[in-house]
Amino acid sequence: GTDNRYTFSLKCDTDVYWVGWYRLFIHGQSVQMPDTCVDRLSCGTHAPLWLNGPHPRIEDGVVTRDVCGHWWNDCCAFRSNPIRVKACPGNYYVYEFVRPNFCYGTYCA
Repeated sequence: GTDNRYTFSLKCDTDVYWVGWYRLFIHGQSVQMPDTCVDRLSCGTHAPLWLNGPHPRIEDGVVTRDVCGHWWNDCCAFRSNPIRVKACPGNYYVYEFVRPNFCYGTYCA
């Protein structure tokens, strides 16, 4: 297929030992996971993982959100393990990442 050129550097977050809560940074800026569908083959992987549900407000406390992976023109073709999300004062979010249940899936930011 035409996607073969991507396979040499695919990321898979099942190889990561996730424990605890994570705050996401890109180039020193605090960022958040997308909570709308992400294009296939973005974020360095085949089926990028995104948050299927809105980010919480601070007063919502800790919420659980489903995680989806986009493949086969289906934004939620893969359903990964849910994660917990919390809004923090200072306008950022933390995520309790867990091991995705398939490859190739990578959390997006």
